[in-house]
Amino acid sequence: MKRFLYSPSVLAGVLLLGSLLSAQQAAVSPSAAAVVPRLVNFSGKAIDQGKALSGVTGITFSIYSGESGGSPLWMETQNVQVDSRGNYSAQLGATKSDGLPLELFASGEARWLGVRVNGGEEQARVLLLSVPYALKAADSQTLGGLPASAFMLAGTVAPGNSPSSAMSPAENATAAISGTGTTDFLPLWTNSTGTLGNSVLFQSGSGNTAKIGINTTTPAATLDVNGGENVHGILNMTATGTATATAGKNSQPQDFSASVFNKTTATAVTQKFQWQAEPVGNDTATASGAMSLLYATGTAAPAETGLKINSKGVLTFAAGQTFPGTGKGTVTSVGLSAPTTDFTVSGSPVTGAGTLALKWTTAPTSADTANAIVKRDGAGAFQGGRISGNGVGDFGVTGQTDTVVGVGGFANSGYGMQASSNTNLGLFGESNSSYGIEGYSSGSYGIVGISGYTAGIVGISDGSGSTTTGYGPDGVVGVTSGTFGTGVVAISTTANGTGFLGVNQAGGQAGFFDGSVDVAGALSKSSGTFKIDHPQDPANKYLYHSFVESPDMMNIYNGDVTLDANGLATVTLPSYFESLNQDFRYQLTAIGGPGPNLHIATKVQNNTFKIGGGQPGMEVSWQVTGVRHDSWANAHRVQVEVEKPAGEKGLYIHPELFGAPQEKSIASAHHPEISRVAATSAAKRIK
Repeated sequence: MKRFLYSPSVLAGVLLLGSLLSAQQAAVSPSAAAVVPRLVNFSGKAIDQGKALSGVTGITFSIYSGESGGSPLWMETQNVQVDSRGNYSAQLGATKSDGLPLELFASGEARWLGVRVNGGEEQARVLLLSVPYALKAADSQTLGGLPASAFMLAGTVAPGNSPSSAMSPAENATAAISGTGTTDFLPLWTNSTGTLGNSVLFQSGSGNTAKIGINTTTPAATLDVNGGENVHGILNMTATGTATATAGKNSQPQDFSASVFNKTTATAVTQKFQWQAEPVGNDTATASGAMSLLYATGTAAPAETGLKINSKGVLTFAAGQTFPGTGKGTVTSVGLSAPTTDFTVSGSPVTGAGTLALKWTTAPTSADTANAIVKRDGAGAFQGGRISGNGVGDFGVTGQTDTVVGVGGFANSGYGMQASSNTNLGLFGESNSSYGIEGYSSGSYGIVGISGYTAGIVGISDGSGSTTTGYGPDGVVGVTSGTFGTGVVAISTTANGTGFLGVNQAGGQAGFFDGSVDVAGALSKSSGTFKIDHPQDPANKYLYHSFVESPDMMNIYNGDVTLDANGLATVTLPSYFESLNQDFRYQLTAIGGPGPNLHIATKVQNNTFKIGGGQPGMEVSWQVTGVRHDSWANAHRVQVEVEKPAGEKGLYIHPELFGAPQEKSIASAHHPEISRVAATSAAKRIK
């Protein structure tokens, strides 16, 4: 854990600066007096586990309005040079062009300083203390506790003039306005302190040609809205004018446009329909109105189609509209007949006026009901809201096809197919040549498996078929062909869960990765090696080497160096060496002869160390190790000896090595479905 020691004078100086900053007056021009730098010298000491940090260290300074909680009012991160004793100095505000902001201390409220190093935990905040002279400096802006604006004199009024006309605009006090914006955007108050920014409203043009866009910078009409609208009230299409005895006035039209591609002209052509209210019987005692449909193609003006709805809802159809059964015709009666096993017919025949009625003997239903009628298509298939198949000792519903899908399910918004079982497989699919089960979704999950007790989805391969190399087939395969995506995703939402589990019960590989692997976290293993094609016989042999491991998070650096004429050599390490490592250990080996006096002349400092005590021109092999102390390492130190949790006591990672049965395996205890996979693979096949 890192600790920081602070100088009391520095903390007092922070608030002194805050008071001085708020006390600066615009009345003093830059040419009259030098601007006081808005910086505060700050010093501290960084200690980690009793040892002082050294070298370049990233330190974040934050100022808060409270001792705990809340968001910082101001913060910055600096790369600070820490000496070998852990001491450092910094200037708060040095990374900002304007230094510390004036308004940070203007309110007079308490401020707290928090410090964190290298992204670690923030240390306990420290209250910034006031200095009496600083408090007085803050009062220099006021007169009797009131701002200067409270004593502003009215402008001199000349005879015959009103006070408002005698006062220049520069004499009027205005609120401070700040912020930035973009040309032609209507401004928006973004907070309650006078800051402006862009709104979603954009204006092009001016005067009668002005156009307003909402969420668009290219409005095509007086008001152009790019997005949906909710109208909580009447959307009124007003009349184009006021009627006179000479002529009535139509309403403003409401347009609906479609676009169609014309093969002959090879262009898209607009199809415009208009609804508009029109006057009927203007300047009569029966004046009324009607709704008319107009139409136009391309850039032509819409014209009447002849379809109208009058004020009583009566339709007038366009010329040429026809309807079946017009005229007297030759039919004198209408009768109805239906199978008596399924229907009851009444009212048949009708010779003048009457009602024909048809009633089901057994109402159509999707349930397992005798004599129920369902609608089948020409291929004998049917659709229903829900289909139940009751199979005693066999499948309830089966589907078989020679080339396509045996059983398919489709839904616009819900599940295309759902299957469940209380004791066994909810869904089973088998194919001799293609997919046993396929799920597809254009907007959500293709297949979802949910279980309240064991695995949601299990993929089993019996190994009855294989590739030419003897491997395969695979129980579960995930493929992604998009620009981005993941073939298989495994997620656990609980601390004790496992995102992905791979098990080989026969002692073979539980996982195989053909490509690079990134692990964003700790990696635990029973052993580790590299495995490559043997350099001397790559076609027939592998070469293994074990990892070098230690209880520390250790890094190893080595190399060779030739001593100079004084028997000395300076070794330069990577620029990040001291930022990454601590607790250095050294080894030196003379090459070509003894070097009894070889020694480390100077320890690592500024990413270099010196070797001394050798013969001029001697070649020396050196090795330096260090323990990581970066942010991740500090937060995740290796615990070398750890007690097993209560749920794992008496269990083993490898029970067979201690004479214990397989059920004492931690993997089997955490994932009981491992022992059930064999039983699942014996599921009944469709014949």
